[in-house]
Amino acid sequence: MGYKRFIRKIAKFVLASQPDTFTKVEIAQIQYGGILKDKKIVITGGGSGLGYAMAEKFISEGAQVVISGRNQNRLEKAASELGINCRPVVFDVCEVEQISDFLESSRNALNGTIDCLVSNAGVSLHENHFSNVTVKGFDKQFNTNFRGGYFLGRGFLEMKLKEDNPEGNLLYITSETGNQCYDIPYGLTKSALNSLVGAFSRRVYKSGIRVNAIAPGVTLTDMVKEYADTSDGNLSRDSASGRTFLPEEISEVACFLISDAAKCISGEVIHCNAGNHLKTFWDRSNE
Repeated sequence: MGYKRFIRKIAKFVLASQPDTFTKVEIAQIQYGGILKDKKIVITGGGSGLGYAMAEKFISEGAQVVISGRNQNRLEKAASELGINCRPVVFDVCEVEQISDFLESSRNALNGTIDCLVSNAGVSLHENHFSNVTVKGFDKQFNTNFRGGYFLGRGFLEMKLKEDNPEGNLLYITSETGNQCYDIPYGLTKSALNSLVGAFSRRVYKSGIRVNAIAPGVTLTDMVKEYADTSDGNLSRDSASGRTFLPEEISEVACFLISDAAKCISGEVIHCNAGNHLKTFWDRSNE
């Protein structure tokens, strides 16, 4: 093949391969101590447990944080421990009619903007069997975990979409139970949230907003203290990982997900449980 003919073939191939649209992507690299610099973040259920651990991590990476919850004394104590970059706002996620007011109060506390909402508030009654589920307990868990999470997330997205540059993050804390078959309310609420994450993401990603979820395994918080006794320092647990997880571990993943370094991740449920939700071909006797 002649030189000129070869050049023409290459040019034809290049021209035919040009896309109809052009998208520019800026890649952010993680820099220790500043991955969330100047980010304004709201965390529901932030006065203790995983919410507190996330607030501590986010602040250490340069963010300003609002923590919310129902217990004012607990919130104020947590905020004083977390320092000047943390502000408490009392709010019950079950009061969905007050969500706009809550978001506005949080935005004011963060000097006029919210970059990220972490929907973390949740409750589990640990019924263990469907015969133990009561109507009152069912409603309490669905109202807190799903109804509250749904309308809070929707309110945040609607608020962001009104902005000229609506870049931001909505992060749900769900559970490994959301990807398993469950007949008690807690797992059912988390399964619904996992579905919501993908749908919300498809609605808003092109606008600059990302929606993801973290699905932890059993994590050492007040919610699990009744059946995960670690008073002797032993984190061992009968599961795929062989142990209970720490809130600080989950916080590291959350920090990355809401950072600009994860701009290509949206609509995902990231399991932090060493694959405990996965079905494998061997039985437990071979583990």
